[in-house]
Amino acid sequence: MDAHLFRRFCDALVPRIMGARMEKIHAPGPGVTVFSMYGGDGRDGKRHLVLKADRKSPLLFSADHRIPVNAQPPAFVMRLRKHVSGKRITRAVCRWTERRLWLGLSGDVQTWLCLDLREGPSLSLEAPLPEDDPAWPDGDLSALPPESWKEWQVLTPALRRTLAFLDPLDAGALLMDLQSGGGDVFLYENERGRCEISAWPLPAKQLKVMGGTWTETVMEDPVAALAKAGETLVYGEVAEHARQAAARPFSAEASRLGKLLSKLDNEEKRLSAMRDRQKDALLLQSQLYLFGPADKLDSVTLNGPEGPVTLKLDKKRTVRENMADMFHQAGRGRRGLEHLARRRAEVQAQKEEAEAARLRMLASVSGAGAAPKAGEKKTGGKNAALPQGLPKQVQAFRSSDGFLMLRGRDTRGNALALKLAAAHDYWLHTADGPSAHVIVRRDHAGQEVPERTLHEAGVLAALKSWQKDAETASIQYSLAKYIHPMKNAAPGMVRIDRSEGAFRVRIEPDLEERLEKN
Repeated sequence: MDAHLFRRFCDALVPRIMGARMEKIHAPGPGVTVFSMYGGDGRDGKRHLVLKADRKSPLLFSADHRIPVNAQPPAFVMRLRKHVSGKRITRAVCRWTERRLWLGLSGDVQTWLCLDLREGPSLSLEAPLPEDDPAWPDGDLSALPPESWKEWQVLTPALRRTLAFLDPLDAGALLMDLQSGGGDVFLYENERGRCEISAWPLPAKQLKVMGGTWTETVMEDPVAALAKAGETLVYGEVAEHARQAAARPFSAEASRLGKLLSKLDNEEKRLSAMRDRQKDALLLQSQLYLFGPADKLDSVTLNGPEGPVTLKLDKKRTVRENMADMFHQAGRGRRGLEHLARRRAEVQAQKEEAEAARLRMLASVSGAGAAPKAGEKKTGGKNAALPQGLPKQVQAFRSSDGFLMLRGRDTRGNALALKLAAAHDYWLHTADGPSAHVIVRRDHAGQEVPERTLHEAGVLAALKSWQKDAETASIQYSLAKYIHPMKNAAPGMVRIDRSEGAFRVRIEPDLEERLEKN
């Protein structure tokens, strides 16, 4: 987040959060802290101020949706809760060149919450000094020495990258606009799902260097622009981290079981060698008449089916005792191999179960976080792998836009599909009659589901419904958090507390096959 963008965001944000009451504080991912606050700017609703502290790509934005948090809060969050929760924002100081926003909190002793884009949140009892107006370069920038940018705080890295593509006249005009403050912000998105946001329009040459095809959206409200970019960038990253964290124990277990299988392979070689002593024992038994009962030798040479065979013996034992020991070892080897086969089957089944659980965690939401197939690189979108190891009563499909869709095969499957849904996932069902339940998984509550994906999910529901032989079907949908199983009712029977809407779809009998081929 560039300092100039940070300045515009703070100018728009501060009037809206004055008087707001701090409520909950969470840390859903590495470097990400979420401050939930209530009220401010005359409204009664909640908003979530999200800080992603980072050296390379920090971000601060205000969102209406909070990402689910399942992790134990770290110590710094507990400290913030102790000193921040329940207090109102009474003052604000923005030191935009340092990319720090100081929020003064109510109380007998005023506490300041510092939101630092590089270091993260911190508390202080000392009031920050207002920032002096920074110096701005005057004249032709091309005449400045190459290293002169170190003398000017306003020549940020992002701004220098853009100035390199501008002629001196346009560069000077851009600096004048930035110095005056205010203005639109510019959101850039490409076909790969990447998102960039800037306090100034990026030249076409710079976009070309960035690679891909970029779509520019000019937005008047910096808070709304940062909310859209932040939910795309930060919430998606946090969801991916949560998937990886959930899959990590299963990955470790699968790795441990894989090492155990390697040890069992080595053990099989040892036991097979013991079992093969049966051949040597039988050969020695067939020619035992050549040796006396008390003979002790370190080796013997016998006539085998394919020629002479030399067997090493324990010279502390007689030949007969060596033969008996060979038979004993062969028996132990056979019994050991039988036990090893059972043990390998158990370990292999446990390893497959752990790997299936890992895939379920990695591919539990949209294509952006799906697990790759064996031997393939991780990819998103419609070519992403489907999760393995789902209950057999639940079918998985990948939409044309890359979203994971779960459909119950029967009433039990409908109930299981709902249990696999997060509160922000979409639930679909045919209207006015029985059908399969379909869940569309999302990374977070702010993620938009394309109309095509909703249409495909509706068709999947209609294909297993009372309307399957009709040309069209009416579909209702809601968020999973508003769908509740009914007590003392058959599996799959639910109560809908709130509907998000309804639409009609044209039934496509070949849709299942098309999606499976994706």
